Amino acid sequence: MAVVNSMENIVEVALSELLKEDPECCTCEHCMNDMKCLALNALPPKYVSSEKGALFSKISNAMAQQRSIDVRVACINALEFVKGHPHHPID
Repeated sequence: MAVVNSMENIVEVALSELLKEDPECCTCEHCMNDMKCLALNALPPKYVSSEKGALFSKISNAMAQQRSIDVRVACINALEFVKGHPHHPID
């Protein structure tokens, strides 16, 4: 397994849940990547280099209520920013 930031998957899940609540937000690849980058840049990275490390990180994150709140806030901020400033090509 390569070295990965386990927060990426957590942010992707959080964004997909938030986007279900806001159908007006663009979900094109450009906007999704912008939201993901903004949220990840607002959060501390959690790098892992093994499946065991990734599993431990998921369990630790699931148990940490403050981390869950931080992820949700970062994702909401990213979603709101991108919604107001979409960066996708205009058709």
